[in-house]
Amino acid sequence: MVEASANTREFLLGALTRLLKKKSFDAISVSELTRTAGISRMTFYRHYGNIADVLQQELARLVATLPKYKALPVREYGAAVTFYMRFFSEHADFMQLLLQADQESILRQAVMQVMTELSSAKTPLQSFTENEKRYYMIYQASGLVSVVVDWLAHDQPETPEELATFIQKTWPPLGE
Repeated sequence: MVEASANTREFLLGALTRLLKKKSFDAISVSELTRTAGISRMTFYRHYGNIADVLQQELARLVATLPKYKALPVREYGAAVTFYMRFFSEHADFMQLLLQADQESILRQAVMQVMTELSSAKTPLQSFTENEKRYYMIYQASGLVSVVVDWLAHDQPETPEELATFIQKTWPPLGE
């Protein structure tokens, strides 16, 4: 499939946001979405297979803009955690859209990808086997996923900096 233009993405996401205020995600048809967005069905199907693809592709596009831990503009671990929390906060409207559309699973996958990247940057204990390192990252990232998703679902009652401080308290680095 050809990547959708910024206007097409924006029109579809705006239309989806408006429609979700009236009905459930499963009750929205492609015809209704395209009519609301002001684009043709042919344009829709040139870029997407279904409505969930709109959300998945947008989330993938956003996550792809996020630099890997080693390429972050900050080097200190705590600043890196804050950097990632700011990213989620800056894109909270879209994250909320995923939750409204009952697409929490794809949000969890994306957060897991980001948190696993952060987790993998920690120097593991010398005694960890390769499997133990993998389990460690899955275990740590899973808890962080739940915290970040809950934070987004509750309209970010803390600032990204406050959440990053909490994460650092509960998940201190094993070493840099």
